[in-house]
Amino acid sequence: MSSSNPIDLADHDLAALQEARDLLGRAQQAAATLALWTPEEAKRIAKEVAAALLPRAEFYAEWAVRESRIGKVADKIAKNQIACTLTPTAWDNVALGGVRRNDALRIVEIGRPAGVVVGLSNSTSPVATIMFKAILCLMTRNALVISPHPVALGCCTAVTNELQTAIEKAGGPAHALQILTRPTVEATGALMRDARTDVILATGGTPMVRAAYGSGNPAIGVGSGNVPIYVDDSADIEAAAKTIVVDKNFDHGSPCSAPSVIMFHADIAAQMQQALARQGAHVCSEQEAQKIQNYAFPGGKFNGKVVGRPAFEIAQAAGVQVPQDCQALVCPISNPQAGYVLLKEKLSPILGCVVVAGMDQAIDVARLMLQHSGAGHTSGVHTANAEQAVVWGAALDYYRVVVNGSTVHDSTGANTGLPYTFTIGTGYAGKSSVDCNVGPELLVNWKRVAFPLPGGWAGAMASGAASLSGASPSQLSTLTPELQATVLRIVQEELEHLR
Repeated sequence: MSSSNPIDLADHDLAALQEARDLLGRAQQAAATLALWTPEEAKRIAKEVAAALLPRAEFYAEWAVRESRIGKVADKIAKNQIACTLTPTAWDNVALGGVRRNDALRIVEIGRPAGVVVGLSNSTSPVATIMFKAILCLMTRNALVISPHPVALGCCTAVTNELQTAIEKAGGPAHALQILTRPTVEATGALMRDARTDVILATGGTPMVRAAYGSGNPAIGVGSGNVPIYVDDSADIEAAAKTIVVDKNFDHGSPCSAPSVIMFHADIAAQMQQALARQGAHVCSEQEAQKIQNYAFPGGKFNGKVVGRPAFEIAQAAGVQVPQDCQALVCPISNPQAGYVLLKEKLSPILGCVVVAGMDQAIDVARLMLQHSGAGHTSGVHTANAEQAVVWGAALDYYRVVVNGSTVHDSTGANTGLPYTFTIGTGYAGKSSVDCNVGPELLVNWKRVAFPLPGGWAGAMASGAASLSGASPSQLSTLTPELQATVLRIVQEELEHLR
């Protein structure tokens, strides 16, 4: 098909729109079957499907890098493996449907799956994101339609088809997982706006996430990152430098939670620069930093060719000489001001660097960054003073603050108590409906049958019988199997009626 022929283009667009409609029709049928599963059966099948795809982690990592030219194979292997191993087990002890009770509030809760989920997949973690969302939807008994990023269409289509084959082999229905093979803007918009779509799980660029929220359907969307890191004069300098460089080099800086600008206290500036160099980063001169900036932001506009590319390749294209094994390009910013391009998200091994007099100035720089992007996402601080860390967190609109750790990994629970996820909610600050790390619990709604409670909710709160978060719900083991089956049958009838 010739892309220059207007008739061919129109035919392609019409075919894409028809495909979107067909996908949703089939997804509704699959959702009706999935809703009949018990939560235990759903988790079992999700584990079987994940196990079937685990040996394919390397194959799809290589394909994703080859096709998109974004990131590193080794790091994408790790992402794919995590998606297949941690996703199906992380919520083993969380009720994702069925019937449960809250004794303190005398409420019986009945789980209801969303139904048809439309999932947007990004360019930087295309395969891992699809694996993650597919397993989430299986665990919650939802059908999923993927709209992939066009730069990774081939690997996304292949992994979706292989996942669906594994679903059917495990006993799941046809069309539980499908993909839009003509991912035009119009077709993706049609998927999101269609009345048969029950919820949109949006991972991608800001325009697409905004479109999800403007679709008229419920949406769980995430915003872009732009991570500031402050290193104060009490920090472990060597540990901070190592963590920052490793983070910035992971998948060649393409994760949205990778460091974007580091700020360190003037008293330790020389030591930090030396420590960064020991870890394999190249600390640019002012002239070198200008060359990097000109290549990454020609005319002030972001150059997508730097996304997820090696530091050596970027430096070479910019006319800067660095070792071939260079891990990151540290670009000093002598006078940070509103609109300065190196304060923007870079999705690459390019790292802005500002020397500050203290935390107050570091906060000012981070607020300049927030004018571009990153609100509600992630920041980091390296300090031996816990109070400093809390002040940093309180002063800035980032909903994940990683202390003395990796913003890439610890923002998703690797060495913190934050929940595991591949999808980070940015809350109201980032124009998102959720501020949390997105998990399967957001794909289930709960009906609540409320029995008389003396004094009502206020009385239960006053007596300490309940808290703001509610008493911990327990499985309703006192219901007979027959009654539980009746309740689930009624839920299924209601879902079919709504469709």
